[in-house]
Amino acid sequence: MPSTKENVTVRLRRRRPREYLTEAPEAGDATAANLRGIGLTASHRRIIFNHIGNEQAQTVANNAELSVGSTIPDSLMLNTVPIAAKDQIGLLKDFKFVKVADDKILLVDPATRKIVDTVTKEDAQ
Repeated sequence: MPSTKENVTVRLRRRRPREYLTEAPEAGDATAANLRGIGLTASHRRIIFNHIGNEQAQTVANNAELSVGSTIPDSLMLNTVPIAAKDQIGLLKDFKFVKVADDKILLVDPATRKIVDTVTKEDAQ
């Protein structure tokens, strides 16, 4: 009995890189501050800081650029966002975080190691 072979084509979906707002908001634009990074609200920032603020800060070189859009150094270890924070803020599901000096939390895209948003103690108040 002859064997039958089927040709099967598998298409892999390539993940498009995300784009984030990296420019500083205009001084007169009241809504621009809300559009920075991934669009976290003040409430989101409080929740994030409440869940992550007590984590130990990692040390980074003084000359490292740690702003939205920059790539974090390989020396920094990415941490998983706590499930409780992800449950409250669906935007966080794809990201990791790094806490650095001055109570600054960096939200990072783990695929690119780019900073997508930041949260500070002042943001959380």
